[in-house]
Amino acid sequence: MKFIQYNLAGKVVEQYSCDFDQLKANPIGEKVRVTMDNGKICVGFWDTFHGQGKVQTAEISQYDLDEKTSKLRSFNSIVTFVPTSRIVKLEAILHSNPRWGTGPTNKFEFSKPVKIDPELDPFKNWPIKRFYDIR
Repeated sequence: MKFIQYNLAGKVVEQYSCDFDQLKANPIGEKVRVTMDNGKICVGFWDTFHGQGKVQTAEISQYDLDEKTSKLRSFNSIVTFVPTSRIVKLEAILHSNPRWGTGPTNKFEFSKPVKIDPELDPFKNWPIKRFYDIR
């Protein structure tokens, strides 16, 4: 299997060939494009943890989303199950989950890097709890 990881702008960050079980990166939550041995391509968000035994099936989810308006139709996910033995190429985009600030889309497309202004960070003035070991 070939693994390619891109940054948000589409520049290759890492690429290598390996068996699925030898995958060094875990693209959990990232936008992926999976190419199977029959040429079928699945696009969505990677929802499969690996590293805890042999993974037989990968889960790739998509939003129930109107792509024209970027509005959710529902809070349901559309999940595709892919046998890992059939994956010949796995491509992932770092920080592509909308939780990182990119727009919601089910398309495998590159965007501008997300820049966070520390002055506009809503959490910058939150109190910090410190836990001390009192014995």
